[in-house]
Amino acid sequence: MKTSLNAALLLAGVCTASLSFGQQNSNNDRYDRDYRPSRQDERRNEQRFDDRMDERRDYNRRNDEYQRYDNRYEDRMGNSRNNNRSFDERDLSRAYDEGFEDGQRSVAVEERKERRENYKNFTFGVYAGANSTRFQGEDVQGNNLSGRLGYQLGFLVRGGGRFYGQIGAEYLTSSSDFFRAGDGQVTGVKDITSNVDQKYIHVPAYIGVKLAQSERGISGVRLQVGAEYAAPLGVNNNAFNFTQGDFAAATINGLANIGFDAGPLFLDFVYHYGFADVLNSVSNTKRRILGVNLGVKF
Repeated sequence: MKTSLNAALLLAGVCTASLSFGQQNSNNDRYDRDYRPSRQDERRNEQRFDDRMDERRDYNRRNDEYQRYDNRYEDRMGNSRNNNRSFDERDLSRAYDEGFEDGQRSVAVEERKERRENYKNFTFGVYAGANSTRFQGEDVQGNNLSGRLGYQLGFLVRGGGRFYGQIGAEYLTSSSDFFRAGDGQVTGVKDITSNVDQKYIHVPAYIGVKLAQSERGISGVRLQVGAEYAAPLGVNNNAFNFTQGDFAAATINGLANIGFDAGPLFLDFVYHYGFADVLNSVSNTKRRILGVNLGVKF
């Protein structure tokens, strides 16, 4: 009896559970058939889908940028596995422009440097000037200075930098007063004073230093010393009847020069110191010449 009762209770529980499950499924099916999403829900779902696609595209774009950056970095570091990679056209154009500009600047700098060095190392110039001459031990007080004035025309070639050498040639006229005393007698030889003009060719040679100069060396202050070869070319008619044969065939003079360069122009003050007499068999005829020259350089 007890066993039958237990079986009846078990059967009743199973039936009750089956009915409850069936009713729940029926309600779910009915709910699924009756549900329809609103237009707002559809737009919201579409927006969510679009947002997810945008996020995906942004993610892919950032990956591409990171990859290009990594490739450029590896190229700069010399990574050989990217040797065959195609470079970005903008990078190549920028690199070309920068390299071209650097090359142009380098060429311009080298050309300026070459012109500056050439100017410092080689200069040609022409000049003209005036001079005044006297003889060794001669007293010029009371004498007319205009009777001692001469002029010179010349050219020069200068080579070197701050220390340099210079050589040239010039045509110089030199005017001097000569005096011969009389014997003191009424019928004797009278005192004679006469101006004698001489013409010379000079070949001066200097060594010099630029005490100060501009960056290009085109302007500055110079000091130079040297010597010159002097050969007479002729003499004017004079009261002493001097001819070219009365003058020494050649003499050597010492030179001292201080000069000023201002761009292509230059100004020189030159002192000529004669070491030998210019008149044969006549003492105290060593010349002392002070000259000034104004010229232009090329």
